[in-house]
Amino acid sequence: MVSHYDCDGISSAIIANIFLDEIDKSFEQVFLDELTEEKIKDVLEKHDQPVVFFTDIGSGQRDVVSSEIGDERTVLIADHHEVADEGEVDFHVNPMLINNGEEIDGGEEISGAGVTFLVADSVLDDSSKLLPYALVGATGDIQKKDNCFKGPNRDFLEKAEEKDMIEVKNGLRLYGRSSKSLVKALKYTTEPYLEGITENESGTVQFLRNTGIELRDDDGWRSLSDLSEEEEKRIINGLIKRGYEGVENLLGTVYVLNNGWEIQEFSSLLNACGKLEKPKKALDICVNEEYDKAWDIKKEYGRKISKYLSILERKLDDDTFVEKTFFGTLIKAGNRIDPNIIGTVTTIATKSGIVEGPVVVGMAEKEEDKLKISSRVVEEYEEEVVLNELMEDACEEVGGKGGGHRMAAGGKIPKDERDRFIKIIKDSLKQLKE
Repeated sequence: MVSHYDCDGISSAIIANIFLDEIDKSFEQVFLDELTEEKIKDVLEKHDQPVVFFTDIGSGQRDVVSSEIGDERTVLIADHHEVADEGEVDFHVNPMLINNGEEIDGGEEISGAGVTFLVADSVLDDSSKLLPYALVGATGDIQKKDNCFKGPNRDFLEKAEEKDMIEVKNGLRLYGRSSKSLVKALKYTTEPYLEGITENESGTVQFLRNTGIELRDDDGWRSLSDLSEEEEKRIINGLIKRGYEGVENLLGTVYVLNNGWEIQEFSSLLNACGKLEKPKKALDICVNEEYDKAWDIKKEYGRKISKYLSILERKLDDDTFVEKTFFGTLIKAGNRIDPNIIGTVTTIATKSGIVEGPVVVGMAEKEEDKLKISSRVVEEYEEEVVLNELMEDACEEVGGKGGGHRMAAGGKIPKDERDRFIKIIKDSLKQLKE
């Protein structure tokens, strides 16, 4: 089995692993960051299996998969990305291939994990325990828009609720619901800015004590997930009484998985495992339900993100590192930022306002002669800029490969084609000048 190494790919692999175990099929798991002729050949040489099952990868490389594997082995692809025009495989499940008049958006309504779930669901008598991972994969692929799921993802959510696989409730939407202490989660809240609390640990502690919240228990510092519903309401009322503007933005739907993690945080954890080149660690944690082992990975990833964001902030006025353009920002990271993490840095920098949009493009050295490209577009411009098409065309024009989703896409290009690639991007986005 071959899966992509990001959150959605890992989620799809978890679904497929559990599914294949339940039907007593032996298999070997491989994770890849991209699918090329060389990597397919390498997989076939190392793994002599009669069936090759691709999850969250393969549709965009159907021509390569078809030509490299041929008729020697059976090929199954469960994916949601754009489908290559050429090439035939034995079994191909993808919303883009539906031709009965029903339209399902593979970029917003179902992820690779969701498609893999449908494959498993068509065989298993009870696939309910796999539902959370279909939703985690969708969350990792930024398909939860305005904090809501839609299309097939919405159907998965409703089924997961019915089976008690996820709890959907109203509450405080603070990042770090499970992974940070309550003090840290509230202290680092910047939207809205809470005068006397934001970036003020003593002020945060005093506020929580004044609302009657116990900050510690026998296990140490309490997190938001440790609070009762009544305690959470006390915090909300306390913030409202202080008269903070925009507090309503902190209130909303919270999705808590049956493993105790909030869905956004859990998707970040799986994504971290991929970026740290430990996707099999994530797989083991989830398949064996050993969630306590996730904390060390999350801490390691957090340290790396902090390091790279600090580098970026120090380099904001260095135009050889950060180029401010008419369409947004180019981050020319070179070898200063891990290419596996440039996408995360680009996302955080865009959302936090460290760099300016509408479009932010990050570039980091992937190999000696290659650059990893990662791009993001802010929501206000998602109708004007289709990033997956832009990246696919621009990368291909300079001899590389690109693709992704409408609001988050990337690719890999020859290092010596960087300047020509930048010119192509600028020419393609010249309408944003107007």
